[in-house]
Amino acid sequence: MDTSGEQLVGFRRLVAISAAIWLLLGMLPVFPKLFGCDFLPSIEWASKSSTFGLSAGLISAVLMLWAVLKGVHRIPGGEVKQGLTVLFSPLFGYFWGKTTAVIVGPMMLALIAGHQVELTFMVERADRDSYRGGCRSPLELQGLPWLFDRICGVPNDFRHGLAPGRRVVVIGRGTSFGIFAESLRQVD
Repeated sequence: MDTSGEQLVGFRRLVAISAAIWLLLGMLPVFPKLFGCDFLPSIEWASKSSTFGLSAGLISAVLMLWAVLKGVHRIPGGEVKQGLTVLFSPLFGYFWGKTTAVIVGPMMLALIAGHQVELTFMVERADRDSYRGGCRSPLELQGLPWLFDRICGVPNDFRHGLAPGRRVVVIGRGTSFGIFAESLRQVD
């Protein structure tokens, strides 16, 4: 009876299941964006979890690069496509890992245990008409992770006169860790 072979198969299965769960968790923050819902982590959570997010991002970047290098010969399309895949896989892995570590927890809390809350943010930029990724009339906020640092569809009359550093209150369903934006008001 070869127990070391069975242990290796069990370990590989555990790694595969863990990777699948990590990938599924990483997709959770993207779903609300697809349906036009803007989730914002709180400033406090974003700053407190930045080291954890950096660590998770770096680990995911290394693991993603390792996985791509292991299977690069299976990527169809020639050497250019393979090279680009290898080049960009660590960036994708970093973003995926950091987003999973920093956003998923507060987002799940907001969905499960959330209630009507107000969180205050500082404006970074309010003068763009549109933003990449289909975000029209964005209000960009300071101190938040990329892709979770803006509210889309903010009326021009609200954005007019908002200078960088001005405070706004975001109202919506959430907790002190994060919020699904429903409405805004300016702080005097």
